[in-house]
Amino acid sequence: MRDFFKGFKFKIIICIFAVVLGVVIYAAVSGGFSTIPETVISTITKPFVVASNAVSQWVEDTIDKFTNADRYKTENEELRNKLNEQYKQIIDLENVKNENDQLKQILKIKEENEDFEFSPPCNVIARNTNDAYAGFTIDRGSDDGISLYDPVMTSNGLIGMVCEIAPNYAKVATILSNEINVGVMTFDSKVTGILDNDIKNANEGNCLMSYITKDSGIKDGEIVKSVAGVVFPGNLLIGTVSKVYDDENGLSVHAVIKPAVDVRTVTDCVVITSFKGQGVVD
Repeated sequence: MRDFFKGFKFKIIICIFAVVLGVVIYAAVSGGFSTIPETVISTITKPFVVASNAVSQWVEDTIDKFTNADRYKTENEELRNKLNEQYKQIIDLENVKNENDQLKQILKIKEENEDFEFSPPCNVIARNTNDAYAGFTIDRGSDDGISLYDPVMTSNGLIGMVCEIAPNYAKVATILSNEINVGVMTFDSKVTGILDNDIKNANEGNCLMSYITKDSGIKDGEIVKSVAGVVFPGNLLIGTVSKVYDDENGLSVHAVIKPAVDVRTVTDCVVITSFKGQGVVD
């Protein structure tokens, strides 16, 4: 008998007894002895119930997808079409607002320059590839009264001229380009010069004013405007002087001009189709 109490079987019996005693105590605390079978059965069957519910839900979802696939597809297409229509309306409203803002700006410029004739508002539709001077293409052309070499501007200043024309679009060479040789003058000191652009300054988004006498007195911060000619009208804002330095010959100076309009990011503009003195050579 002594060996039985020390044996492995006795230890197993003790463990089983301890488990049963624990269940009894738990049942007594939580709901009485009558719940013991229910608790045991519930504990054993719970994982199977959960798995059964999951399988049942998956089956229902799968059947629903197959039986209602056409209806879901139709509903998705309808929702997508409604969403696209709303996006289109928002874009149309934004375009109308932008065009109204441009027209207001044109009217203001027209009041200050009665001899100016303008194209309809233009949108930039492309950046000209392989153009180191930030040229771009607008959505207006000869059908809108635009001609080759017409000046291009925004309400904030001159940005270039038409360098290529088609019936429904035009390409613009910007004021950063070496194709632009507009005469310019500082607003305060009345120093004159010519835009004589180079690739170095264009890469930095700047223009270069040259043919300035060394004793001109031109200073940093001065406002620069266009001088009237056969291609460009006068008094259009170009930008401000950001740097003055001596030419290699020592007899003249150059002025780096920061444009009033960043032509690399401009999105809309107008074309001056006519102005007093355009194309007239003295």
